[in-house]
Amino acid sequence: MRRATLRLESWARANCEPLLQSLAPGLGWMERETMPVRELLGVTSDSSAMRDFIILYHLHDGQRRRQRYLPHGLFGSYECYGEFCSLSWLSSRMLQVISMGKVRLLIFAWCHTSRNYLGIVIDCPAAHTNHLLHHVIQMQPQSYRFVDRGRFGDFFTGYVDELASGTHAVHEGIVSMFPNRGPHANTSVSHGIRTTVSTMFCADETPRFRVYRYEITFELLNPTILGCSSAQLKSRKFLLHYHNNELSHTGGAGVVGQFPIISSDQPFYRYCSRLQDEETGMMVLAFEGLITMVPGSLDSPQGPEFTLSIPYTELPVPLEIV
Repeated sequence: MRRATLRLESWARANCEPLLQSLAPGLGWMERETMPVRELLGVTSDSSAMRDFIILYHLHDGQRRRQRYLPHGLFGSYECYGEFCSLSWLSSRMLQVISMGKVRLLIFAWCHTSRNYLGIVIDCPAAHTNHLLHHVIQMQPQSYRFVDRGRFGDFFTGYVDELASGTHAVHEGIVSMFPNRGPHANTSVSHGIRTTVSTMFCADETPRFRVYRYEITFELLNPTILGCSSAQLKSRKFLLHYHNNELSHTGGAGVVGQFPIISSDQPFYRYCSRLQDEETGMMVLAFEGLITMVPGSLDSPQGPEFTLSIPYTELPVPLEIV
């Protein structure tokens, strides 16, 4: 854990100074038998996962916060339809244990606006002990759906590796919660424009169906290949894939009510939206699509329309405790 923490500090120093400044001093190593972390756990477990968790708090006691909301949460942020979620690392005195049925979680990362959280399973039914106890999970409120992120040491070390490798982009000092590579992300390049799709399970409060967020980023790589210095998004068409092999089409003008322009001066545009299961019970598994672009702008086109591919991308379907 010390090596992972040093790597996190080095990465943040070079790429995300606000995050580095938010890391609180550690609880220390000397005469801390009544450390809040151990008090909360009741010193009931000495597994390697829980030792890693306690060691991390000895090195950094979460993130400082001068107010309830912390925009540069360690575990990423996103904005979707005006909702801003920032998953910050809680200090030892803000840790809490919650019960979700027969599963008890120690919550160590939290966003109070979206109720996204990460927690360690500290108690669960015997049938789940071998594959769930002391794992980090993201769980959906009011349901038993969750995404398993692995044992704590593996989760934290892997996440720091992702940050160091550029898997999570940083925008204005804020780490994106969406990975730009991995099993639930995909990329295509056409007409000098790179299109990146990333998806994640969303801890939405509705228990009836699974909800996902997706982020799509357009980046103008080569205006020469495009044939002009800008292009404007006109429309979208998506094809949704369901668990019973059913397909459905959706689309419309623009994206999230906008018709963005990417150009040599402003080569990036990204937006976030959501997908969910159908209320009839059909479970969405993946999606793909096409984006229609106009070279130049809609008001002043400089050539024929063209399409960008939204590559087939699978959704991180959560597990469920039954």
